[in-house]
Amino acid sequence: MAFPLVERFLRMHVAYGAFAMALAFSSSIFLFGQVVDFERDIRPIFDDLPEPERLKLIEWAKQGGLSSDLESLEKPVSEELHGQELFELEIAPLLARSCLECHDAATKEGALDLSRKGSAFKGGDSGDAIVAGDSSRSAIWELVESGDMPEDRPSLSHREKDLLARWIDEGADWTLDWIDPATYTQESSTENWIRRLTVAEYVETVRASVGVDIEAEAIERLPNDLRADGFSNTAYNLTVDLEHVNAYAELAALIIDRLDVLQFAKRFYENPKFTDKDIGALIENMGQWVLRGPIEKHELVAFRGISTTVASSGGTMEESISYILEAMLQAPRFIYRIEDQSSSKEASKHREYELASRLSYMIWGAPPDESLMEAAEAGELSSDETIDAHVFRMLQDPRAIEQSRRFLYEWLDLNRMDSLSPNSDKFPDWDPVLAQSMRDETLSFFEEVVWNQDRPLSDLLNAQVTFATPELAKHYGIKRKGIVDPEFGLTRYDLSKDSSRGGLLTQGSVLTMGGDDASMVTRGLFALHDLLRGTVKDPPPGLDTTPVPSSPGQSQRAISENRIGDNSCGGCHIKFEPLAFGLERYDGLGTYYKRDVFGNRLRQDGEILFPGESEPVEFKTSSELMDILAESDRVNETFVWKLSQFAMGRPLGAREAAAIQAIHKESKSRGGRYADIIAAIASSDLMRN
Repeated sequence: MAFPLVERFLRMHVAYGAFAMALAFSSSIFLFGQVVDFERDIRPIFDDLPEPERLKLIEWAKQGGLSSDLESLEKPVSEELHGQELFELEIAPLLARSCLECHDAATKEGALDLSRKGSAFKGGDSGDAIVAGDSSRSAIWELVESGDMPEDRPSLSHREKDLLARWIDEGADWTLDWIDPATYTQESSTENWIRRLTVAEYVETVRASVGVDIEAEAIERLPNDLRADGFSNTAYNLTVDLEHVNAYAELAALIIDRLDVLQFAKRFYENPKFTDKDIGALIENMGQWVLRGPIEKHELVAFRGISTTVASSGGTMEESISYILEAMLQAPRFIYRIEDQSSSKEASKHREYELASRLSYMIWGAPPDESLMEAAEAGELSSDETIDAHVFRMLQDPRAIEQSRRFLYEWLDLNRMDSLSPNSDKFPDWDPVLAQSMRDETLSFFEEVVWNQDRPLSDLLNAQVTFATPELAKHYGIKRKGIVDPEFGLTRYDLSKDSSRGGLLTQGSVLTMGGDDASMVTRGLFALHDLLRGTVKDPPPGLDTTPVPSSPGQSQRAISENRIGDNSCGGCHIKFEPLAFGLERYDGLGTYYKRDVFGNRLRQDGEILFPGESEPVEFKTSSELMDILAESDRVNETFVWKLSQFAMGRPLGAREAAAIQAIHKESKSRGGRYADIIAAIASSDLMRN
């Protein structure tokens, strides 16, 4: 590549998407003082981009009216895919992406439901949608080929049209019970991304590896990990910049200063000397522990070079070991979780260690302990029984509880409570200390239900208990006496006789995500995305999205019903806003009222439309809503998807769907508890392969 600046620029396309597209779709452009040719300079970079990033660029191009230029960039139609593979990897995603917005079980525009085989082949008002073996007689092909469908959305590309026609002509194999749009919101990859340790993982890794607590200094020096796809441990977003590099160097020096280096070294080699044999053995043993796997030959040479330099300049063994260990603490294999995905013998040797790290970082957010490393060294982690035994053992460690709290913290984005600042005119009595109390309530509640009571994760939605400070109890209007819990330092309240409280959705940490106005939109979208794993698209280009006018004094529900009844908004908003109707009695800060400030009677009845279903389920009270959610298999499956994503550190999609289904089935048979899901993930293809 003759233009490194161009390469760097394209790889930063997420920040500069529009300009990157202008560059990518020009045959040549004058940039950085030189003529850059598309075919010669840009295409190799574009083709080398990870699939999600490449598809994002194409999507930007479509939105910018550049769809006619896409043929040269899209993947060629694969003639190798047929039958089940063609349907599940190409056609189902195509239908989910371009058709189900209007033609699912609930919407069925033109009486056509394309989400299930029976209804899809039955067709709708336009006739037989799919005629197996003959695309020319299939209404779906006629409408797509002419460009009439999808309506108000970009037309299918030539590649997509060719795939659809070939699938129909080859017999239209349909191998799924239901096309779930949520499965295709992320472009999945068979690759395991290189993952930088998060700040929390870095702290725990230092503590476990060398016994030094560097938490305060690491939080102060390292940049915050940013959320992407719902979690801050998402691999593709865990980048490293100069601030990271400098921080790791400073922290490594601090760690060495606090460590008895010679005593630490004795764990791996007794009384080492400046000989190749002695120093080599120390580096190999110490490096295998610190870097979580066997030292490569080139690494051994590099670290021995440090000891040689120290010895030749008259330095001591303590200085030599200090410099070697300081270098290890900044090595890519320490900062990152790197996996060799080749089929070489060298890669095979590391697989057991890589699996050990996957297990330990999933369960503890920390590196493998000696027992797990010994199992990897002995090649024992290929045994289901051995893995099950280690998972059971590791779940008894307090670090497993802390890691589960991190999952909850990430899933609910509890970090936003730090910046909660409600309008002082609307909430004059707000005390900022309540934000921390709300977060503590949710974390303590989670630990009580999941660990102390050992209940299924779904019980988080309707468990009749909570923990609160006196200030938070007053804020909620809880008047009964509770019991001070010494474990959490909060007062435990039994809510079995309180119909207005019980479960995560009635806690301030969740309710405040709706903002000061207790937005039905925000609360409903949370329920749709994070509980039902449902999907809703952004409005089509050119659609009038002017807010529906509301009259002064209307309740939030009345305003919401106006939106749902509007032709421009209703088609999408009906899928999620009714999910928040059961929460109308909770204001923006989670206080419970039966009437709002205008005197409107606040309701708590509504209905849930579960993804894939044609008819909604009605509920009369908020507690009934919580019970319906807790008993829903869809919600239980969502917990599995969320926890699996957190464990793998990357978005999951169609290629992982079968593995997730198997994890859900296995964990459900065990009881659906947090530990059951973790154990099922540990023994799954998702973790093993």
